[in-house]
Amino acid sequence: MATVLRKLLPIVATAALGAAALGCGPEPVRAPNPTRTLDERRALEVIRRAVAQEGVQPAPAREVELRSGKPLRVDVSIDGHEYGIAYISDDDLDKLGDAIKPPNGADEKLRLERVGPEGEVRIVLLYQANYRYDDLAGESHELTTITAERTLTRDVRDFITYAKTKKFK
Repeated sequence: MATVLRKLLPIVATAALGAAALGCGPEPVRAPNPTRTLDERRALEVIRRAVAQEGVQPAPAREVELRSGKPLRVDVSIDGHEYGIAYISDDDLDKLGDAIKPPNGADEKLRLERVGPEGEVRIVLLYQANYRYDDLAGESHELTTITAERTLTRDVRDFITYAKTKKFK
């Protein structure tokens, strides 16, 4: 009897391990949560607040002419300076086409457009597509609105600091 048990033990152990492995394997791959971009109204509030945090005052929006002749809306100007910030929505991107630089990736430098008679005025282009959050439709929250707003704030502050350092007009 003991000999039979010794012969059956490896078979039973292997079957038990196989069953256990089936029960605690890796979770199935799930689809990413649907995302949406920060709407323009909220983004402009975040931009104005970030500008003020850098010790300069936001000024009203204005239009400038790109070298291609197309108009670009500077959504937040900087009081006492000519440089500013344009929040490029998906609609703006479609309208402007190749008149502006293509969107930067997450790990790339921000895009600047030079405008004015001699290109002395710089406008940072902040693309709406770079500020995404999920809408909690999935099982877990991966990209929060707070994270998207903090990323936008960081980009604005980086630009203002750069503009001050380079003494933009």
